[in-house]
Amino acid sequence: MMNMKRGQSQFMSIGVIFSIIIIIFIFAISIYVVTKFINIGKCADIALFKDDLQEKINTAWSSEIVDDEFTGKLPNGIEAVCLGKENPVTATREYASLKDYTRYDGNLFFYPPESTCDQPYTTIEHIETGSFRCFPVVKNEVSFRIEKGSFDDIVKIG
Repeated sequence: MMNMKRGQSQFMSIGVIFSIIIIIFIFAISIYVVTKFINIGKCADIALFKDDLQEKINTAWSSEIVDDEFTGKLPNGIEAVCLGKENPVTATREYASLKDYTRYDGNLFFYPPESTCDQPYTTIEHIETGSFRCFPVVKNEVSFRIEKGSFDDIVKIG
């Protein structure tokens, strides 16, 4: 039989239980903070893509003749980059998902919109926005041609 002094128990003390709860709480908060930092990086990648594309378009727009290719990096989860305002001839799954955003001033859209840090669309200046078309993202990169002739007012993306 064990010699127990008065007030002692065989169970864990309140202090030990409280310490375990504090450790679990700190661990949960650290996981939350790390995931938020990862998401901030994802949002920054989307913003950098938009800035890089606009810079490339501005350079082409101010040039005489351009026939170049733009390749931009995007975060995981984005499957396509879509351009245009008008309804496509054939409805695509991308257009079906993004058609609610086309009524705004944007002409560049990211699919699926749930993976875009609340930035599913943006406006790129100096580009021709014809029919709605999408470019697939392969290995977190999307590529498309940038063209401008000597008598063109705006840049064509194709």
